[in-house]
Amino acid sequence: MKVCQLKDLKIPIGELFQNADPSGILLDAGDNEKYALLPLNDDLVDFLIERNSAFIEECRQICRRMEAGQFRSHQDVKKQFP
Repeated sequence: MKVCQLKDLKIPIGELFQNADPSGILLDAGDNEKYALLPLNDDLVDFLIERNSAFIEECRQICRRMEAGQFRSHQDVKKQFP
């Protein structure tokens, strides 16, 4: 991952993307926080989804409904779409 030292915090985001390499770029603005710009790939999407609290809660609710018998089989759903 390439490291980019930011001297001007008002640099256009497009310039940052042009300087990034395929693995991403780490932005270092001195005393400010460090940020990483990463390419959006399947691994990153999985990482973000797995840590999304709203998604986790929705999955738990779905599991509870399924355990209570509140679900339709794949075959039942296919019958609804001729």
